[in-house]
Amino acid sequence: MTSRYLELTPSNKTTDDTYAFKSGVAQINWTIPEGNFVLDPHSVRISGDVRFYKDSATPPTPALVGDALSMNSRIGVYALFNSLVWRSSKHQTTISHERNWNRWMSSYMGISAGKESNATHFGESALTFPNYETQKRSVVGKDTLNSFCVHLPCSLLNAGRSIPLTSNTLGGLDLSIFLESDAQALQVLPADFTHDPQIANFTGAHYELSNIKLLCSVITPPPDQLSQLIGQKSGAMVYQSIHSYYDTANSNNMQVSMNFGLSKVKSLFINMIPSDKLNNLGADGMATLCPLNLDGTQAPIKKIVTLRGGTLYPRLFPRDANVKETTNTISNDPVIFRDYVNAVSDFNRNRNLLGSTVNANRGWLGKVAVSGDNEGIPYQFVNDAGVFYGIGVNYENYLGGSGINLNNEAWGMSIETGLTSSNAQSLFIFVNAESTILWSPEGVQLVQ
Repeated sequence: MTSRYLELTPSNKTTDDTYAFKSGVAQINWTIPEGNFVLDPHSVRISGDVRFYKDSATPPTPALVGDALSMNSRIGVYALFNSLVWRSSKHQTTISHERNWNRWMSSYMGISAGKESNATHFGESALTFPNYETQKRSVVGKDTLNSFCVHLPCSLLNAGRSIPLTSNTLGGLDLSIFLESDAQALQVLPADFTHDPQIANFTGAHYELSNIKLLCSVITPPPDQLSQLIGQKSGAMVYQSIHSYYDTANSNNMQVSMNFGLSKVKSLFINMIPSDKLNNLGADGMATLCPLNLDGTQAPIKKIVTLRGGTLYPRLFPRDANVKETTNTISNDPVIFRDYVNAVSDFNRNRNLLGSTVNANRGWLGKVAVSGDNEGIPYQFVNDAGVFYGIGVNYENYLGGSGINLNNEAWGMSIETGLTSSNAQSLFIFVNAESTILWSPEGVQLVQ
C-alpha cells in the first residue's frame, strides 16, 4: 500500500490567482483525477490566503484594526463558502450538493468544536475566535494576508471509508465550492450598545481569496486488493448525507411542512435568523438566533410540535418551553437545548460544545437601540462565538438507529412563538439521512 500527496490548483484558475465574489467569481472548481487508487477522505483540505477590504476603490483600501468591519467569529473562513457540490468526474453525476453549507457549519461548529479548539487549533487553521473583538482585530482588521487550511466536514468526506477513483467506479471526483456574497459573509459591528452599525463607509466591503489549493492523499491498495477493485463490475457506498431546505414564517404560530422524499432520516435541526439580517452588511448573517420582533426584542419559542404524516411524532405530546410559564427567565429551555445538540452529536457523550451559560441564554437583544425597559447586549457582542440557539429532532433513538421513512409522508413542525410584530423569520432546515452511491458500467446513481 502506497500513499501519494496531491496539491491541486483550481481548474478555473484566474489569471492573477485571486478569487472574489465582488469581481464575479461565483465558484472555485477542482478535479481529483481518475486513477488506480482511492481517496483518503480525512486528508482533504482547502488552503489559501484571504484578505479583507473596506471599499471597492482602485486599488481597494484594506480593512484596519480600528475599523468596524468583521465576520462571524464561530466559523471564520467557512463563512465565505456558501455551498459544496461533489460530482463523479467520469459520469458528471451529482453525488452531494450541500446548500447553505456555512449556515450548517454555524450549528455544526457550535456543537462539535469546543471553546478551546475554537481559540487554538481552529483559530490558526480556520481563522475562528471565541470573541468578536479578537475576530475583528486579528483576522478582518489585519492588513496583511491571512493564511488558512481547513478540512471540509460534509456528507461524502464524513463517510468514514476510502472513496474509489478508478475508471470502473467514480472515475475521479469534481468539487465545486460556491462563494458567499460579501454582504452575507461580512458584517459591520456597532460602535457601542447605543448606536446601530454605521455601514456608509463600508458599502464596497469585500473579501479576496488567493493562492487557493486542494490538498489530499490518494492511496494505492496492495496488488491483490487493487486487482479486485479494478475487476468490480458494480459496487456501492453508503454514507450520511446532509440535505438543506429553506422556509420563511411570519406568525406567532409558525407552520412548516415539507416532503423530503428521503427514506432513512436519522435527525434534523433548524437554525433561524430574521430575514432582514440576511445579505445585510449591518448584521451577522451567520448568527443562529431565536425569532425576533421588529424592534429587536426576542420572540421566544413557547411550544414545539413535531409531525409525521400529520400526526404527532416522535413525541406523542407537544413540548412546552420554560418561557411559556416563566416569561422573565433568562435561561433557554434545557430540553430544547439538549435536543438541538442531540440532533448532531449524542448529548450524553458530547465533550466539545460552544453552547454555554454565556451564549445559550436569553440575555441578549436582536438590535442595538431597543426602546423600553428591555435589558441585554446586542447579539453581535455575545462572547463564546455568538448566540447559540436552534431546534433539533433525533429519530435514531426511536427506531434503533435505522432512521425513519419520510419518502411518502410529509414532515411537519408547529412552533408557537412570542412574535408580536410583522417580521419574517428565515428557517434553515438541515436533514441527516442515509444515502447510497451505486456504480456500474451504465454509470453512477444516487439512491436516497
